[in-house]
Amino acid sequence: MMQYKETALEFKAGAEPGSFTGYGAMFENTDDGNDIIKQNAFKKIRTKANGMIRIPLYHDMRRVVGEGKVTQDEKGLVVEGKLNMSLSYAQDAYELMKDGTLDAMSVGFTVLDKGAAYDEDYRVRTISKAELWEVSIVPFGMNRKAKIRTIKSGGEIDNIRDFEAHLRDLGFSQREAKAIASSGFGALHRDGGDADSLRDVSGQSSETLDALKESIAMKPLF
Repeated sequence: MMQYKETALEFKAGAEPGSFTGYGAMFENTDDGNDIIKQNAFKKIRTKANGMIRIPLYHDMRRVVGEGKVTQDEKGLVVEGKLNMSLSYAQDAYELMKDGTLDAMSVGFTVLDKGAAYDEDYRVRTISKAELWEVSIVPFGMNRKAKIRTIKSGGEIDNIRDFEAHLRDLGFSQREAKAIASSGFGALHRDGGDADSLRDVSGQSSETLDALKESIAMKPLF
């Protein structure tokens, strides 16, 4: 079954008209669909004969606007795309990308056999093996962590999941972020934690703690 995951587009125009770079998917964070895509999860990639992946609008394969090279780094799926500017709707899409109206990319993929695991306690699905079919240009993003990184300012922390994501942006691990969000800093050294698996908050750099205080002060909680 084809599935889709959207990510805010960190758009960077290329030297040639119609060229751009951005992230098609982000790794190792929980998106609004309660999914985590593991690093290098795309084990198979459906490409054209030239090794490039198709880039349609809105997952509509009748409106392919270009092609792109995809690679996976520690942050996510990197897309180096080139739209076919001889197409009028590709020209329109590129202008909308530049002005921020089309502000997201979305991957179309299928999960491979035994490629996903579901955590009943946290109700989170972790995707570790998938086949990538295409990367679309779309007008909004599911992955809010990516959108925060793009916007850089503003926005509210309106639930505990947003707060966990904010903590992870500041360098805390997923386990630490969940502990802090649910029970405060003291939870880092409570039941089930030890010096090897969880950090004592006293070991946090003053810069990290100051950044946390400042960022929370700037964002209304819930």
